[in-house]
Amino acid sequence: KNYTLKTFQFSKSGYLSQITTEVTVNGVPTDHLIQWRGGFGDATVLNRVAEQHAVYFDPHEASMAGLSQGKLYNKDAKSVKDGPVITTGTFSFVGLDDRFFAAVFLPKDNTQVKVETIKDDVPPAPAGKEEMRVGVEVGGDSANRFTLFVGPKDIDLLRRVDPKLQQMIDWGWYGVIAKPLFLAMHWVNDNFVHNYGWSIVLITIVINLVLLPLRLKSMKSQRKMQSLQPKLAVINAKYKGLSMRDPKKAAQNQEVMELYKKEGVNPMGGCLPMVVQLPLIYAFYKVLAVTIEMRGAHWMWISDLSQPEQLPIHILPLIMIVSQFVMQKMTPNPGMDPSQAKMMMFMPLMFGFLFYNFSSGLVLYWLTSNLVGIAQQWAVNRMMPAPPPPPPPVAVKKKGK
Repeated sequence: KNYTLKTFQFSKSGYLSQITTEVTVNGVPTDHLIQWRGGFGDATVLNRVAEQHAVYFDPHEASMAGLSQGKLYNKDAKSVKDGPVITTGTFSFVGLDDRFFAAVFLPKDNTQVKVETIKDDVPPAPAGKEEMRVGVEVGGDSANRFTLFVGPKDIDLLRRVDPKLQQMIDWGWYGVIAKPLFLAMHWVNDNFVHNYGWSIVLITIVINLVLLPLRLKSMKSQRKMQSLQPKLAVINAKYKGLSMRDPKKAAQNQEVMELYKKEGVNPMGGCLPMVVQLPLIYAFYKVLAVTIEMRGAHWMWISDLSQPEQLPIHILPLIMIVSQFVMQKMTPNPGMDPSQAKMMMFMPLMFGFLFYNFSSGLVLYWLTSNLVGIAQQWAVNRMMPAPPPPPPPVAVKKKGK
């Protein structure tokens, strides 16, 4: 009269299986849930507990302010620490995921599904301290039938199983740049170089070529600023010795801005390439952080582009520092005070410090950008030589009484 029947049908290849469960109590079919308790996920991921979520996808709700159909919901263990959270709906998939892997149930025939998100305390080792993990219970019928996907969040694999599964790759609000960037790298890797390191190099070269008109405009602005140095020197000499709080400083700034306007110079023009590069840096960071394709991707001596170098001394950041020094030495800094120019020479060291423990793929992107920038700056320096330096000021001797 009382029995539980579980049926699993595994395929010879792939990550899909079929699961059926039936429960009868006193001869009566009884509604029940299939449990996947806490503990799912990649134990090697940094901050792994925060990366693990219970997920379900509602295809009938709009996301991103209505720009796309369907909305992914995810809950971590902290969100259910005070008790289970129960949801019911016609979901496309339900289950668990972390940064790189997923275990999700795909309901058959658009059926109504009950989802219960729970908290489990799981010790990471037999004698270790318990960690708060998230678990999930799925079903709600007396006979539950699902297709079960357990595997990596590989974008091509997820698309083949069900295009909606791609929603589990967490591009965040920056996906509008990061996702197209990854798809471009993925395409170059699959069709040409078959190595994600060289794919990063080629995509970076293409990005810099696209930004070349902006860089040329910036370089022309810098050259024009250099040609204005004698006129700027006259204005600065006129107001020499004034403190920053002196009201006459406003008049000095006004004269300088009028000179820039008259000559058609934008003093901030040299900063435009860097401003454009900042969102691209974050996009590369996001790609390297969330895509399993980059996890373990090698390039030359680097074993994993998504991680810092494993060598005792990180070679790529050191090469990047040298390239930054070279590019900075080649780039004109018109109007910059000599003491400020000396301070700017420490910028490559600062960048090297920041990038030293970043993912190798991100360092490779910045290094490649530097090398392309050096080549472009060399060409511009040949085509547009720097104007001759202004003559030194002549000291005027005062006649004695």
